[in-house]
Amino acid sequence: MTTDKIRCPYCERSFGLDEVENAELWQERAELAAALGPCWKPANEYAECFRAEIGARMTLKKRVRILGRVAKLWQGQVFEYKGKRYRIKQGQIVQALHTVCSMDKTGFKDDNYLKVVMAKQAERLSEEGLTAKEEAKREKTRGQRSEVRSQQEEEEMTLREWREKEGMQSLGEFFGKTKEGGNEL
Repeated sequence: MTTDKIRCPYCERSFGLDEVENAELWQERAELAAALGPCWKPANEYAECFRAEIGARMTLKKRVRILGRVAKLWQGQVFEYKGKRYRIKQGQIVQALHTVCSMDKTGFKDDNYLKVVMAKQAERLSEEGLTAKEEAKREKTRGQRSEVRSQQEEEEMTLREWREKEGMQSLGEFFGKTKEGGNEL
């Protein structure tokens, strides 16, 4: 019969592999708390919404997984909902978490309820990760650059191209003169 017990080489205390995994999860939870900072309390309360019912037990592993998703949202400030990307500020994330938690609902299976609340506050992003305002600014800048480029191209025209554009055979026609003997200036 094999047991899942490990003996500490320093204190010689025996403990199970489950305790090792549990210690790692507690460590990960502490790291998430540090990463979430001011969002920690509402995020932790949000994790409670994933209980089957009020007062039901929840595994530490599940709680850490939920907190990990909130931490990713908190740090990246971008989320996807129904195939569309949104950018949201950290203050709006906290506000959305409070809104969801104040509903006193449980049994969540995913983050879609939170995403619905956040989508109302967030700015929609394009495929390139830009908001509509940022895209308009980029297009305006592109238009200005193309105008400058076309002006530069006109300025960099050769004498031959300019004559052809103006419909002249020679530069002398511009001045109304030609050399004797048919030579052009």
